[in-house]
Amino acid sequence: MGQEFLTVKMVHHHLFLLVLILLWNPVYSAPEQIDCCVCGSLELRSPKGLQPNIYPSPFQVLVKEKQYAPGGLSINVNITSLDNTRTFVHFMLQAVFIKQDGSISSDDSVGEFINLDEDKYTTVKDCGTSAVKSVDRLKKSLIRFSWKNGDVKNKGHIKFRATIVEDGGTNYWVRELSHPVEDVNLPPLDMRPNKHPLIPVINTEECGRVKGCYRVPEGCWEPYCDYIATWRRTAGNSYEIELGAMTDGVTDRYVAMAISDDIRWGDDVVLQCVHNGTSKETQVNVGRSVDDHSTVLEEQRVQDNAIVGPTEGPLGQIWGKRLRCRFIVSTGAIPGFPEGYKHILMSRGGASNGVSQRHGHGVGEIPVATPDQVSLQEKHNVGDFARFSLVKAHGILMILAWAFFGTIGLLWTKYYKTMWPNKRFYGERYWFVAHFNCMVMLVLLVVIAFIIIFVEVGGYSRADYLPYEAHPILGIIIFCCILLNPIIALLRPAEDHKCRPVVNWIHWFFGTVGWCLAIPNMFIGMDFGKAMVPWWATWILCIYILYHIIVEITLEVHQCCTHKKNKERRKKYEFQKRDNPKVRIPEPEPAGRVFKRNMLFVHFIITCIVNLIMLIAIAAS
Repeated sequence: MGQEFLTVKMVHHHLFLLVLILLWNPVYSAPEQIDCCVCGSLELRSPKGLQPNIYPSPFQVLVKEKQYAPGGLSINVNITSLDNTRTFVHFMLQAVFIKQDGSISSDDSVGEFINLDEDKYTTVKDCGTSAVKSVDRLKKSLIRFSWKNGDVKNKGHIKFRATIVEDGGTNYWVRELSHPVEDVNLPPLDMRPNKHPLIPVINTEECGRVKGCYRVPEGCWEPYCDYIATWRRTAGNSYEIELGAMTDGVTDRYVAMAISDDIRWGDDVVLQCVHNGTSKETQVNVGRSVDDHSTVLEEQRVQDNAIVGPTEGPLGQIWGKRLRCRFIVSTGAIPGFPEGYKHILMSRGGASNGVSQRHGHGVGEIPVATPDQVSLQEKHNVGDFARFSLVKAHGILMILAWAFFGTIGLLWTKYYKTMWPNKRFYGERYWFVAHFNCMVMLVLLVVIAFIIIFVEVGGYSRADYLPYEAHPILGIIIFCCILLNPIIALLRPAEDHKCRPVVNWIHWFFGTVGWCLAIPNMFIGMDFGKAMVPWWATWILCIYILYHIIVEITLEVHQCCTHKKNKERRKKYEFQKRDNPKVRIPEPEPAGRVFKRNMLFVHFIITCIVNLIMLIAIAAS
C-alpha cells in the first residue's frame, strides 16, 4: 500500500511540474485569451506585455471602390491573407475620416458594417454600431463585409483600418490601413508622399573618419541597423547628431540616445527623436532617463536653445517604418550635459501623441550601451553592446544549481536509496552522500546568485507586466524554500520517532515547491533582455527538463515493476537476520540494479553536456 501511495505522489509531482513548464515557458506557453480591441485606438486590451509586429503584415484590408457618396451605395471591404499558409483569428475593423493629406483626422468610427460571411464566422458590432470585431476563435484567411455611411450630413474622405491577430495569439498588427476612399462631394485628396525632402540615409562610410558612430549590429549599413547614432562637432559646444532605428511602435515611434556614466538607463541626459503619427510630424526633445522611460525637460527655453534644425527640411521622418533624425544640439544650453568620456545608450519603442512610452524588459526591448566609454569630441567607430556581467553570473549559478545539482540530487534521493546496500562512504550510504552534497551545492549557489542579483539591481527588481513581474516574487519564494529545507533536515528526529513521517512530508513539500517553481522561473529569467540568452538555449533547457521528467517516470515505472521482487528479497533477509542474530548477513542487492546504474550514468553524462552548453551560451552571448 505504501509503495502505491508513493507512486501516486510521484505521478502528481510530475504532472504538476509538466503543467508549470507548459504554462510558464515562453517557448511553449499557450496563447492567452485575446480581448480585441479598444475602441478608437484599436489596441489590444490583453494580453499584457505583447508588442505589435513592426514588419509588413501578411494580412490586408482591401477595398475595391475608390469613391463613395454618403447615404449612397454600400462598399465591399475584405480582410484577407496574402499568404495561404497564414491565418488570423481575432480582428477589429472600423472606418475613420481622414484629412486632405491622407492622415487620420479622428479615431471615431463612422458608418456601419454587415458581415457577408455570417454563416461561417461570428462577429459583433462594437463602438456603438460603427465598428465590427470577431468573437469566435476560428482560423480565417478571408472575411467579407459591406459598409455604408447612411448619414448624408456626415461627410468626409475615409480609410478603413483593422487590428489583426494571427493564429497563435502572439503576433499581431495594429491599425493596418486600406487605401483611401474619397467622398465625391469634397475636393480630392492631396497625398503627395513627401512635402518635405527626404532625409538622406545616414552615411556610414564616414564613420571613424569624419564623424563618430555607434552602430548595432557592428559595422551595419544604416537601413539595416537596429540602432545607429552619429556625432560630429560643428562649432563651439555644438554637435550635429544623427539618430536612426527600426522601431517597435506602430503609429507613434521614438528612438533615444542617452549619455551616461554607466550602462544603465536612468538619471541621464537624453536626446529623443519622436514621431507623432497623428500630426505626421517628427520632433526632437531633450529629457532625462527615468527607470524604463524618459521624461522631457519642461523648460521650453532649454529646448529652444538646445536643438537647432538642419539648414533645410524637417528634423526627422518615418520612412518604411524606419525612424531617422538629423539635428544640431548646443550642449551649453542643456543643464548637466555630460562632458568627457561617457557611455552612449540607445533605446527605441512606441510613443503616444508624441510622448515616448516605457520600453520593455525582454530580448531586443532593453536599451543598448557602448561597451566602453566614448567622447563626443572624438571620431569613434563603435559597434556591439555592453553585457550585464552580474546578470549573466546570476543565470549561470542558477542553471548550475537547478539543472545540474538539483536534477542529480533528486534522482539519488528518489530512486537510489536501495542501491549499493552494503557499501558505505565514511559510514554513510552512497545515496545520502550524493544527495547531501548536491543539496549543499544547490543552496550555496542559490544564495550567491540571490546576493549577486540584489547587488546588480540595487534591491528588489520591479517589472510592470507578466511574466517578468513574477520572476522576483517566485525567486524570493524559492529562496525561502531552499533555506528552510536544510534546517528542517537538520532538526529531523530519529528514524523510529513518531514525528519522523510528518517531518519527512514537510521536507518533501518545501523541496518540491522550490523545485517546481525554479523550473518556470529559469525560463522567465532567460527571457530577460539583460541576460541576452540566445533563443535556442531556451529550447535546449526545455527539452532537457522534459527529458528529466521522462527519466523520472521511467525509474518510477521500473521501481513499481521490481517492487514485489525486492519486497520478497527484503523479507527473506529479515528472516535470515532474525534466525542468525550473531552472523553478519549482507543486505540483498535490489532487482534491476544494472538498469538503474546505466540510467544514472547516462543521465549524468547528458546533464553535464547540457549544462556545459547552457553555461557557454549564457556567458558568450
